[in-house]
Formats: sequence, structure tokens, C-alpha cells
Amino acid sequence: MVESQNQNLENIVIPNIRSFLNFDSIAQIGIRYPLLRVLELKGSMNLTKLPEELKSMIHLRYLGLFNTEFFVQYRVLTPIPTHYLSKLPFEQRHIHREMAEQIVSHVLSKLEGLLIREYFFLKGVTQQVELVKIHLRQMQSFLRDAEEKKNKGDNRTRQWVRDVREVAFEIENAIDNYVVQIHNVTAKHVRIGKRFVVKIVALHKLGDKISKIQEKIRTISESRNNLGIKNLGEDAGEEKPFLNTIVVPDIDNEEIVGFEDDRKKIIDALVDGAENKKRQVLSIVGVGGLGKTTLAHKVYNNPKVEELFDLRIWLSISQDFKPIDVLRKLYEKATGNSRMPVEEAEAYLVELNKSLSNKRYLIILDDVWTEDVFDYLNVGFPDVGNGSRVIITTRSLDVAIDPTGVFALPFLSKEESLELLLKNALRTSNPVTNCPNEIRDVAAKLADRCHGLPLAIVVLGRLLSKKPCEPALWSQVGKNLDWYGDGQKCINILASSYHDLPYYLQSCFRYLACFPEDHVFHAKSLLRMWIAEGFMDHNKKGTLEEKAKRCLEELAQRSLVQVVKRDYYGSIKYFRVHDLLRDLAIHESEENDFLFICNKENMQTDFKKARRVVIHNNHKAESQNQNLENIAMPNVRSFLNFDTEVRIGIRYPLLRVLEFKRSRNLTKLPEELKSMIHLRYLGLEDTRLEQLPETIGCLQNLQTIDIWDTKVEKIPSSLWGIQALRHVTLREWLPGPPQSANLVNLQTLENIIVPESWRDGLPHLPSLRNLDLGYFDKEENGSIVMPDWNIVITLLGTLHNLVSLFIEGDRIPTEIADFKTSPSYQHLQTLILWGAVGSEPPYSTRFFLDTVELPRNLIILNLGYIWFDKDPMPKLEKLPCLKSLILQEIENIEEMVCSAGGFPQLQDLSIWYVHGLKQWKVEKEAMPLLKTLSIRYCEKLSALPDLNHVKTLQELRLIGMSDVSESKVKDRTGEEWQKIQHIPTIKYSYF
Repeated sequence: MVESQNQNLENIVIPNIRSFLNFDSIAQIGIRYPLLRVLELKGSMNLTKLPEELKSMIHLRYLGLFNTEFFVQYRVLTPIPTHYLSKLPFEQRHIHREMAEQIVSHVLSKLEGLLIREYFFLKGVTQQVELVKIHLRQMQSFLRDAEEKKNKGDNRTRQWVRDVREVAFEIENAIDNYVVQIHNVTAKHVRIGKRFVVKIVALHKLGDKISKIQEKIRTISESRNNLGIKNLGEDAGEEKPFLNTIVVPDIDNEEIVGFEDDRKKIIDALVDGAENKKRQVLSIVGVGGLGKTTLAHKVYNNPKVEELFDLRIWLSISQDFKPIDVLRKLYEKATGNSRMPVEEAEAYLVELNKSLSNKRYLIILDDVWTEDVFDYLNVGFPDVGNGSRVIITTRSLDVAIDPTGVFALPFLSKEESLELLLKNALRTSNPVTNCPNEIRDVAAKLADRCHGLPLAIVVLGRLLSKKPCEPALWSQVGKNLDWYGDGQKCINILASSYHDLPYYLQSCFRYLACFPEDHVFHAKSLLRMWIAEGFMDHNKKGTLEEKAKRCLEELAQRSLVQVVKRDYYGSIKYFRVHDLLRDLAIHESEENDFLFICNKENMQTDFKKARRVVIHNNHKAESQNQNLENIAMPNVRSFLNFDTEVRIGIRYPLLRVLEFKRSRNLTKLPEELKSMIHLRYLGLEDTRLEQLPETIGCLQNLQTIDIWDTKVEKIPSSLWGIQALRHVTLREWLPGPPQSANLVNLQTLENIIVPESWRDGLPHLPSLRNLDLGYFDKEENGSIVMPDWNIVITLLGTLHNLVSLFIEGDRIPTEIADFKTSPSYQHLQTLILWGAVGSEPPYSTRFFLDTVELPRNLIILNLGYIWFDKDPMPKLEKLPCLKSLILQEIENIEEMVCSAGGFPQLQDLSIWYVHGLKQWKVEKEAMPLLKTLSIRYCEKLSALPDLNHVKTLQELRLIGMSDVSESKVKDRTGEEWQKIQHIPTIKYSYF
């Protein structure tokens, strides 16, 4: 009987139940099972509402309510709780690696996530989806072998991989478009009945697409056998095959230029440093083709080196490192014996060590790719205090053993490039001076195309050596030169570094092709784009930002990017990409359908397959604007615009990255923005954008938004409801998030002012690492309302991950900088405090240093527009980690003293606009690591401190210091000059 059944079920305790399926249409059931994963109540007509306990079922993955009374009344599928949706694979596992194997893996994750989220509506196509998954998994097992065959030049396999990649893209597009359609009809203004109908229609379209895709998959699978592609997935224990070793063209010593200084330094380290009897390991580091092997040969064959060492051994390692083969060759060269009776690595190492122990040896390990090579061989290289040496040539700094023995090779200058080209092309002595001017002019242009890479220059020179020495013919060679044809050897060597990268790093490297030639990359922005693209593996330890930093560091270690500047934390801040490496990135991007670079020649191209589109500022805006506004790009995931005048219609529903930095014609965002639910990165810096629409809140996957230097004056409240936000940069100064905001992922919040709502409570920002905040006096009803700094102090007390803090405001209290007040400062490394800019002395912000305990981990400290009660240096010089100090517009300071032993790590010091400063003393042994010193507009400072003992100082800048610079320094005589004459660079200016 139903009555007894209901009574029993409602009172039964089932604490460990995971699935509950009910097929009784009139049963009444109490749903109170906290560990439930599946709840099927289809057809339960007595179900009119869901219990309050549902919110506690955090493990619930499937909720079936079709044809219940609840469904009949409201005609809506009740959503799975949002706190669980945020954890679903479909939302979070978007690891978007562009190699075909990784794309297939990514699409499989999406299919699984889609089946979970939309189980009810996908019932009609579940069988089709599962069949697609089976076929994709089968192809995934064969893809690694196919990729390797493709890289060896097999064109038929290359097409097969392309077909697999395209069918995977088709599936991903179908899924993403389905999600967009479903999202669009869940808006509040769409009637519930219509939502259901639209979902059914969208499902039907998805089914049709999957059916067509199935046919393609079947054809691709059948063609695999004809190509002989193996299933490497079946041989799980087999090691990944290495790439074939690229044979470097022989380069005679007399044909190489530009290495003389490096050669002398290395030889000096071997010969003149012979008094250092401890075994040393030197490393020559640079990209492929830069001349590492040639330089090592010069050193190896130098007469002084030959005379110094009892035994010299040269051994090429390469990527295909087979330990037993290498040990056999070392043993043969060290002992003169062919091989040992027993071919065991341990036995070889013991005998090698024994043989080398009574010799001063020099061993050169050429072309080492991984750190474990030396670790493996090191046992065989004894250190018996006789001055033995090991030299390693490598493309990666990671392989370098001793940081003090690293020789990083630069690219050749234009003059050196021309000399090397002519030596190889003309094969004569003094070719630069002896060749005709017209030949020299043509050769200079050709040499410039090689961008300082010796191998590229040699390859080109040898190509020219086979042509008559005539300017017209040489020019024609330049016009016809195909670096992926005639210069294949050079490009192959560069490409070998690329193919050696892990798959996720290959995507990161290819992404560099998005940016213009000679672009100086700001690492912070690029890393956020990588994250938005999904290149970072969510399963590895650390934050996404930490993983992205490690990826960039790895590219730098492999010499695939050139570091321009590091920040004081040691992280890469700015970097460049060598033009040839950028060309390689473009080539690989085109080969993998990764990127499309838009220019005036290809504006009529079909963009339907394009997944990333980039516009560079290299053609006329007028014709470009007309074309781009009407071009359909339905599948584009990233759109980066570097043309300041272009006008573009932003109607790309599947976008993840949208970069419009410095796009002057962008004044508003389109209505279609609300439908770009996949968008994760929105870069609008330095545009003329006037407002953010309230619909910005629809972008629930948005991670980064940057509206710095725009005309936006108001932030829509909906922005602060996006829980995925990680980095927010506003226009200066706009109200921050309300007290109700729960931004658990937010790490960066820049250029906010304290909103009024914070008086009633504070937002939840547990992950915040970087905060830029303003808080100022304001006028109300004719009177001044002062900031309540207790609000800020309370907030800071909750930010336990804070690394960087910038505060500008009126009447900043001393407690703001006090570690005792804010114990959350334990991780703080950057502190910038500015009193109200423009206020007249005495400034409203006053610091009483005796009451303050500054954070001990500070690396950067910038204090401005502040009144101090005494000389701040005795307090500041005790900070053990401080590397950069700026004091500007400081009041009430007439004398400063830097004590012996003070500022032990300081590298950069700036004293600006300290108008009252009259005397400054720097004692001996103060600031022992100082590199740059800048003094600006300290008009009462009539004499410089004695800097003679600061031997590390490389640059002194004197700005607006006419009394000192003109009368006492510029003439390079007298007492003032004696204080600074050792400094290599001294700059004077009035402004």
C-alpha cells in the first residue's frame, strides 16, 4: 500500500546512499540523503516542491524531474546547484593544447562534461555522443606516431593529422555553440515554454552535426591503416622516441666571426685559471645555430689548451641520449680499449673514473639537452684537485651546472653578420674591404635578414657562393629565398628546439606569433592570455599564474625568448622573441591551424575555420575597416587587435580572449557581448571606451578585465558578481566591489577607491595578492569628510596572501605600514604609500617611525608626499630584503645618514623632491650592492655624499641639481668629482 510505503520511506535513514531512482508515480518521499549523486524522480506526480535539504547535497551530479508535478507547473528543468557546476569538468577542464592529441583529449573532456550537465536534453543523442567518444579515443592512441611521422616530412600523414584536428575542432564548435544557444534562452525575459522549445531545437541541430561528424570520423579511421600509423598507446612501457639528430653544417674556424671575446674568456678560465685545482664545469648556452659547437671547437683546438691538459675528449650527446653508447665512447677515448667484456653502465662508470683519476682532463659534452645527462655521467668524472675541466654546450640554462661558469652567446651584430656572410660567399681574405661596394650593399641587406644568427648566415653565404658574384643575381636570391626551402637546415635546427618542447609549451610558443615583429612583451598580460586560452594544466600544483610563469621561464631557459628585464622578485617582466624564432612560431601556427594573421593581402580569406585572428598595424585602415566589419568568424577563440584605427564588429560568440589595447575607435561594446559566455580575457586598456554595459555580468567565465586609461566612469554592479574574476584593472579611481562581493579567485584589484558600502561590511577577497587603493577627503554639505582608515586596516587584516600594496590618500595613518597592526603583511614584498598628490606641505599624511614595525620581507618600498618626524634612513636601512627604495616629496628632512652595514640588498635608490634636504652622509660599507642612484630636485643639497666606497654603483643620475652638477661635477675636478669618478655612467639634466 502506498500509505505505509510513504510512511516508511519518509522515516528511513539511509546516510550512505549515492543513488536514488523512483519509478512510483504517486509515492511521497523525503529527500534527505546528503551523499546523493543521482536523484531520478521522473513521473513523480506528488512532487510539487524541492526540500530545503537539497542545498546540502553537494555531491549531486544528476537531478531528473521530468514529468513531475513540479515540472508540469513550472515547465523548467531545475538547475544543478551552482556550487557544484563550478567544479564540473565542462566548466574547468579546458586544457586547450593545440597538438592534435591534446585537442582530442580536450574535446573528450568537453563531451563528458556536456553529458553530465545536459543529461535530460541529451538523452536523444547520448548514443551518438558515446560513439564519437569511442572513435576519438581510438584515434588518440595513434596520434603520437602520426605526429612524429608528420614532423619527419610525411605529407600524407600530415594531412591525416590535420583531418583529425579539424574533426575535433568541429565537435568542440558544436558543443560550444550548443552551450551559447542554451545560455541565450535562460535569460529572464525569455518565457519558460520558449526555453524548452529552443533547447529541443538546439538538441536536434547538435544531433545532426554529430551524425555528420561521425561519417568523417569513420573515413579518417579507415585511412589510418593505409598510412601505417601505429598505436603507440599499446606500448605503454616504450620510451618516447627522440627526434632525429640534425647534422650541423661544418663551419671552418676562419669563417667564424664574433666569438673572439668569448673564446678568450673561456680559454682564460681554462689556462689562466689553472691555479684553481678543483674540477670546474663551464657551460656555453644559446639557441640552435648560434655557434656554440664552433666556439667549443675553437677552445678545444687552441694550442695552449692542448698543452695544458693530459687528455682531451670531445663527445656529441644530442637529443637521442643513449647512456650505454656514450659511456662506451668515453671509455674507449679515456683508456684506448674498445669496450668492456660486460656491457653494464655501472662498470663503465667505475673504470672511467679510475682511468681519469691520474690525468688532468678536458671533456667537452656537445649538444646536451637535459639536466640528467651530466648527473648520469658525473660519477665517471673524478675531482682529484688537478685542475680538470668539463665544458657543456646546450640550448637551455637549466642544463648549466655552475651558474658562475655560464657563457651565454649573443647574436651577431650587423657588422659581424656582414663579415661572416662575405667570408662564406666569396671565400677570400678581407672580403669586406676587398669586395665591390655594390656587392657589399646587397650583402648587407641579405645579412640583415639573418638577424645575427651565425648558422643562417653561413647557410645563406654558401648558397651565394654557388652564384656568380653579380649584384642583380644576389638580389634575386634574396627575393626568392624560402627559409622553409633553401634554408631548411637552419630552420630545422630552430624547429628541433620547438619540437622538443612539451605539448603545453608548444601552444605557449606558438601564441607568441600573435604579436607584431620586434614587439616587447609585457609578461603579465601574456601569461593571463595563456591562462584564458586554457594552456595551463589544472592538475599540476600551484596557481594558474605560477604555472604560466614557469612556462615562460622554461621558454627563456631554452633560449626561445630573450629576457629584456626581470622584476625585483626575479620573474621575467619584459621579453622579446628573435625574428627567426617568431617566423618559426608563425610557420608552426599555420601548420597547425593555430592562428591567422590578418593583412591587406588576405582580407578576402574565408575566416570560418579561423580559431585565432590577429590584426597588425601594417596596412591602411580604411579598406581594412570596410572588410572586417562584414567578415563572419563563427569559430574564432582569440581576437587580438594591434591596429589603433581599425573599426571591427565584435560578434564572435565563442571568444575566449579579446585584446583591443590602444584601439582608438572603440567607444562602446556591442550588445552581442552578453552572449560571449566563454570570454575569459577582456583587454580594453587605452581605448576610448565610455562605459561598461550592465550585461558584463553575463560573462561568468571572465578572468581578466583591464579598462585602464579609458573613459569609463562607472562600474556596473554585475561585474562584481563574476566569481571567476582573477585580475581587475580599473580606470583611476573607481569604486571597488561592494561589501556583498564574494570574489574567491580574485588576485589583482587595481585603481579602486573605498566605496561607501564598506562602512557596513567588507567584501570577501581571500586570494587577493595585489591591491591598489585610494581613499581621499571629500566634501559634503560644505564640510570635509575625512577617510575612516579603520575600514582599510580591517580589510588588510583579512588579506593573508597580499604581496603588493599601493595606497594613495589623505591622512594615511602610520598604522597602515605597521606589521604589528596587519599581521597579513607576512608575505608583503611591495609597499607604495603616497599622501594626497598635490597637497601643500606640511602634507596631511604624517609618519612617526618609532611606532612602526615595517614588514621584514619588503623588496620594493616607495614613500611619497609624507611628513616624517625624523630621518627615515636608520629605520629603512634595517630592512634585510629591500632592493628598491624611492623617497619623493618627503617633508621635514634636513639630514640623512646611511650607516655602515645598512641596506645590505639595496640595488636602486631614488631621492626625489626632498626640498629640505641639506646634508646626506653615506658611511663606508653602506649599500654594498647599489647599482643606480637618482637624485632629483633636492635644491638645498649642496654636496654629494661620498660614494667612493660604493664600488658596485654603475649609474648616477642628477636631475635639477644645477648647483652640484654644473659647478662641482661637470668639470671633472675638485672634491665632488673625487666622490663619484669611479661611476661608469653619470647623467645630468635639468628636467
